[in-house]
Amino acid sequence: MLAGDRPPEPASIVAQLTAIQSQEHSYARWSVGQRCSGECRAYAVDRAFDEGHMLRTHILRPTWHYVAREDLRWLMTLTGPRLVAAVGRVFRYFELDSETLARATNVIATSVTGATKTRPELMDDLVRAGLAIDPPRLANILMYAETNSVVTSGPTRGKAHTYALFDERVPPDPGPEGDEALSLLAWRYFSTRGPVTVKDFIWWSGLKAKDARVGLELNRDRLDRWQHDGITYWLTGDAAALAAPPGKRPRADLVQCYDELIISYSESRHLVHTEAVSFRTPKTIDGFRHLVVLDGRLLGHWRIAGPGGRPEVELRLDRAVHEAESVAVAAAVERYVRFAQ
Repeated sequence: MLAGDRPPEPASIVAQLTAIQSQEHSYARWSVGQRCSGECRAYAVDRAFDEGHMLRTHILRPTWHYVAREDLRWLMTLTGPRLVAAVGRVFRYFELDSETLARATNVIATSVTGATKTRPELMDDLVRAGLAIDPPRLANILMYAETNSVVTSGPTRGKAHTYALFDERVPPDPGPEGDEALSLLAWRYFSTRGPVTVKDFIWWSGLKAKDARVGLELNRDRLDRWQHDGITYWLTGDAAALAAPPGKRPRADLVQCYDELIISYSESRHLVHTEAVSFRTPKTIDGFRHLVVLDGRLLGHWRIAGPGGRPEVELRLDRAVHEAESVAVAAAVERYVRFAQ
């Protein structure tokens, strides 16, 4: 996913990967920018986001993702009901019954019609409507409104994120449905993240196991199969060709801790481990929670040392590196610094 043919535009990267996990916008946008061909800066990703070419919402699993606006409607139809069911227990914990959720969602829909609102502004609107709201309840109400295709992300206002009406931000075309939607989602996943297993796909997509297997079966004829240690992996021929030939210069990448290179997998996540570094390495110590990857394998961790201006990247590598590897790591740091400035 960090090599091969890559489109130049941030929204095209998001569409290619279908969904990119994005809890922290400041780092998640790097997951987009580092995959663009040529040089992409943070402001270009922010512009694509503010203009609505890529949206940020809860999709697939109960967490934030970037999604291309052309994909959001059919993806929400496919996965939204499962998301609502998955977080139903959380709604009950916060005493958000169906009547309260429906009433709050109607207030929010009216509030953002023809406008965009920040969370504090929406909280004020809900309080004026007579609803008992605090930040945790508001967060869950907004997730309910998102997963019911009522609201999605609007442009940022200063450093604040806003919400906009779903139908004003997302094209009306319903897109693929049923098996066609399952087939497209599976193809996008297996063709961009292989080699992967069915269990990986179930984890990433949030689909029922039987639906995930339907998606795979509909694409079986154009996927390659690879058996390793008794596990079946699926990939495209193009993905198989990405293996580095002997003698190729090493390539290093800085990836944020929720990058798709890490978060797309469950059963096969160990394939990027080395003897020195694994996901069990305490990566959050002193803020070193992001990952340094060398030729697709973990090498260590990184963090940003200070705010503002030219970012200072600090590294914590878990083994000594030879000269060519050191040059590759330095180049990776410089790519991030240029992006973030």
